[in-house]
Amino acid sequence: MRDFITVNQQPDAGKGSSQLQGLRGRPRFGLATRTLLSVIAFVMAAEIIIYVPLVVNFRDNWLRNRLSAAYTATLVLEAAPRAMVSEQLSRQLLDSVGARIIVLQAHGTRQILAAASLPPAVDEFYDLRQATFLQQLASTWRTYFADDHRVLTVFGAAPMGGEAIEVTMDEGPAKAALHVVAARVLTISMIVSAIVAALAVTILNLLVLRPMRRLTTNITEFGADPENANRIIVPSGQTHEIGRAEEALATMQDTLVRELTQKKHLAALGLAVAKINHDLRNMLASAQLLSDRLANVTDPLAQRLAPKLVATLDRAIRFCQATLTYGRATDEAPKPRLIDLRAAVDEAAESVCPSGLGRIAIINDVSSGFSLWADPEHLFRVMVNLMRNGVEALDRAGPARGRTAQIRVSAQFGGDDAILEITDTGPGVPPSVRAQLFTPFSSSSRPGGSGLGLAIAADLVRAHGGSIELLPEADDETAGATFRITLPQRRPAAAA
Repeated sequence: MRDFITVNQQPDAGKGSSQLQGLRGRPRFGLATRTLLSVIAFVMAAEIIIYVPLVVNFRDNWLRNRLSAAYTATLVLEAAPRAMVSEQLSRQLLDSVGARIIVLQAHGTRQILAAASLPPAVDEFYDLRQATFLQQLASTWRTYFADDHRVLTVFGAAPMGGEAIEVTMDEGPAKAALHVVAARVLTISMIVSAIVAALAVTILNLLVLRPMRRLTTNITEFGADPENANRIIVPSGQTHEIGRAEEALATMQDTLVRELTQKKHLAALGLAVAKINHDLRNMLASAQLLSDRLANVTDPLAQRLAPKLVATLDRAIRFCQATLTYGRATDEAPKPRLIDLRAAVDEAAESVCPSGLGRIAIINDVSSGFSLWADPEHLFRVMVNLMRNGVEALDRAGPARGRTAQIRVSAQFGGDDAILEITDTGPGVPPSVRAQLFTPFSSSSRPGGSGLGLAIAADLVRAHGGSIELLPEADDETAGATFRITLPQRRPAAAA
């Protein structure tokens, strides 16, 4: 939140906004494109896992088919007498198998059953009976990238108790068939990948990307103008994670707008207070000069009230000066000293409700000789704010049923702390106000109230290292409001 305030107050805020618009206008590699490519890549990876064994199995099955045909040809050649198999029939059998030579291994010997043109050399020997997957994969790889004149000898099971049957063939037909199947499988894989990726991206776009795009767009637009309440996101009402994120974002943005508005209000108020206090200080100085002449008046009432009037004017002038100083930096640090609390309470009560001039009684229950460490001016301001709140509540709503209009001040020590309690017999504090009782501009429930009195009192008490709280209401309806102030005290050794 502070970062937003700093940016809004800088003279280069327009430059930051233009930079933000420039970043927004740049072409981006969006989530939809990334998701589409990722899905295609994953599907292709899965297809490759299927594609490689499929191509390997196709080649092995193609070779087994050739061995099966050679197996049949071997049965024919073995069953017929040698003189009965013509060269033409033998060549036809070899052509049906697609082989150059068919050799039968039996009883430790190798017998050529049929032969056409003999190759100058055999490039590879491949045994289908004992081949592992890695051997099948390597042999398929060699076939796929072989030249058209490569010759292969394949070993398979032999009929009629033979040990093996050898078929020597050109590898060109196997390579051609392998290329056709590989291209077909690759085409099918690409089509399946595209269909799956399109469906997946469509679903992801509807369920994830579009809500996320709406979320990020709102964050960007709200960040450009965080004081505009119209840019607060309207939650979609969905129950999934993004829906809950929208609700959290809406809450955060609403809080931020209110905080920024309050800070802006405080800044404007601070400037106005500084101007008012500057002129008010001059007016009070003139009033102080006039009040000095009351000392020469012989009237007993004037003689009694003149010193208090002069003291009040002096305190008001010092407060105006302190307010101007606060507007430039921070409030003056407390200067604690040992003070007589009972006399301080009487002074604050006389300032809030002069004796004989009001119908509300302020009862001082502080025992005689009760002394504590505090800044006299700060403690005076705290008690005046709390007493004045009580007086105004009693004036506005009257005392609780069955009670008289009064404010009672009491004090005691609790360990190393001094505990001061100020209780009124008014109607109490509404529950809706209690949560932000000490927040500026948010706790006043009376017409014309500024909501600053309790906030000022809390700041002054915290400056002493103490605490202030509103005690919970009692069960009965005559409790009123009780504020408890706790101030840490110096130890006896330090006090001396």
